[in-house]
Amino acid sequence: MPYNKRVVHSNVLTAPELDLAKSSSPRIFVSLAPTSLDAAEAHIESLGISASLGFELRLDFLQNLTGLETDLHKMLARLRYPQTIATCRRAEAGGKFQGSVEDQIAVLTAAARAGCQWIDIEIESVNALRKKPFKLFDPAKVIVSYHNYKSTPDLAAVYRRLARFPVEAVKIASHARDLQDNLKVLKLLKSNRRRHPRLVALAMGSSGICSRVMAFRWGCPFTYASLGNHHAVASGQLGIDHMRSVYHVDDLDERTQLFGVVGKHSSMSLSPAMQNIAFQAKRVNALYLPCETGRLSDFLKFARSLKFAGFSITMPFKQAIMRELSWMDPLSEQIGACNTVAVRHGKWMGWNTDSAAVVEVLAKRLRLSGSRILILGAGGAARAAAYALVAEKVDVFITARRDAVARRLARAVGAEAVPWENADGMDVDAVINATPLGMVPHSDVHPIDLARLRTRVVFDMVYYPVETRFLSEARGRGLVTISGLEMLVAQGARQFEIWTGQSAPRALMEQAVRQSLSHPAAG
Repeated sequence: MPYNKRVVHSNVLTAPELDLAKSSSPRIFVSLAPTSLDAAEAHIESLGISASLGFELRLDFLQNLTGLETDLHKMLARLRYPQTIATCRRAEAGGKFQGSVEDQIAVLTAAARAGCQWIDIEIESVNALRKKPFKLFDPAKVIVSYHNYKSTPDLAAVYRRLARFPVEAVKIASHARDLQDNLKVLKLLKSNRRRHPRLVALAMGSSGICSRVMAFRWGCPFTYASLGNHHAVASGQLGIDHMRSVYHVDDLDERTQLFGVVGKHSSMSLSPAMQNIAFQAKRVNALYLPCETGRLSDFLKFARSLKFAGFSITMPFKQAIMRELSWMDPLSEQIGACNTVAVRHGKWMGWNTDSAAVVEVLAKRLRLSGSRILILGAGGAARAAAYALVAEKVDVFITARRDAVARRLARAVGAEAVPWENADGMDVDAVINATPLGMVPHSDVHPIDLARLRTRVVFDMVYYPVETRFLSEARGRGLVTISGLEMLVAQGARQFEIWTGQSAPRALMEQAVRQSLSHPAAG
């Protein structure tokens, strides 16, 4: 609702002992979008006050702005004046505030008088006013911001428009349609690193996560994070815990080696948490990034520009990446898929650690040579398992809902195809679910009826949830079970060992995956 101007006080409420103009800026501001100041205060108290952490208060989300100046001052005083950016984004600029520009200025002026050290006002509002409002916000410092929620335009031109104003900082946030839009942000930051006003630039969206993680290394004076657990104010915003504990954004330097995972849904990958904790545990100066894109060519240019030392490949690029490699391990060539690349002496070399992981986790439970194993599914995961197990002299049986696809894979690997409707009547040593059946949000589904199938070991490649209905039923029948999480860690550990030559800290990697499943990285 519009701000009620009648509650603005004539006296400045800021604490006299604070010299706001000289206070230093934190490295990370946590964006808060509270419906009430009580909620904002609770969030700030839960995170704690420190010199390196500040808070962006999105006042446009407040349900009641009456008495804002007084109430906000009391809140900040109770919290001993943490570093805060007050923002009241109008609907025209992607916010929630429905009032006029004059109403918006009144809200921001009240916030400055209440003790907020920074005021963020979008370029649309500045341009709409004949008389510029910056002096009204004294003693707070001013950020003029630009947001583009659709694309990343010519950022240099945007910066020139913003930099002409007499303010402390400018903020440019644009939507990344692909990974290369991150490089536009990098170029802008490098070109304007030592100029005034200070420049904060980032790319929004899943493909822009790299710019948020690399912000300090690229020259940003500060950046933004969310509370986590689906509280993101902007697309691609990472939780503060992940920024610090997973990516260690404050510790990156020019010698930090870059790795990553490329795929169509890489922003949801658990691998960054798993690999980054391994790097930290083994004191390897490296960073593993989520690189989400719909085009492999986009990632290739991005990775080469930033000199990646290695990367993981997920769907749908496991086959396409093979054309870019100088060398592949023989099993990857047989399978026709690669999920791991290491850069050595400038050459890209590929492995398939999925196949090795299948063998590893099964070999702990049964003697593979001469055993009988049924694989459910005929996609990429099933293909990696089938080739790896046939190489171990396992009698492999393949079944899928599309019988023709199962027969085709069986012929290719030297296995036997089994009709889907007959599979649950078999007698095998182990069964592998290589289908997505049982994965969230369809976790109530299981792929096959265990009541009829005679087996000793049940292996479900699905890892979300960790305890699928399929595994729960198997455990209830006294069968040996293997979770998809165990395979995920096994293949990730082999990747780490390929990249570093060191043994992987598997227990820590598993712990990181479990924590990520319970605490989402973004939002």
